[in-house]
Amino acid sequence: MSTQGQSPVQASRQVSPHEVVGVGIAFSAAGLYFMLGAADYLPMPESNSPAFIAFFAGLAFLFAGLTCMVCARAAMTGCQSDIPDSAPRWTQVSYRVLAIGASGALATIGTWIAIGSGPRAFSLSAPFVQMQTTGETIGRTVFALGAVIAWIYVIALTVSTVRKLLSRSGG
Repeated sequence: MSTQGQSPVQASRQVSPHEVVGVGIAFSAAGLYFMLGAADYLPMPESNSPAFIAFFAGLAFLFAGLTCMVCARAAMTGCQSDIPDSAPRWTQVSYRVLAIGASGALATIGTWIAIGSGPRAFSLSAPFVQMQTTGETIGRTVFALGAVIAWIYVIALTVSTVRKLLSRSGG
């Protein structure tokens, strides 16, 4: 099928719910692997980070995968960023709670990188420049800034979710 003469929106193919569920299963399986590996039930590659970091990475993947499944169940299209109002209530709640969980897991990882104990090694790369080692203070500062932004997002998403759910329940 030729896409000449079509707008980019028309040329892009809509993803089927089965494909979204497949991605969700893959993400969820990866998340479970990291979580079980962090609990020493499965072998994990050597790492300098504590086990809870792998666990939180697994949580982020698991929540992202479950979010894909909820999106497929709610029949969301690729251009929608929120569950339709016509979708079942459980999908609306699940979608937002899973987003808060995934964001919180990522914010926790960034926070540990910024303020956790032990040395950190950071490197910087740019086009046409070789990798250069940067200072630990600069790296931790950048991750601290990112962690603050991530926690602000988690708080804003939580407040927004509570307001949205309370306004729909008539409270």
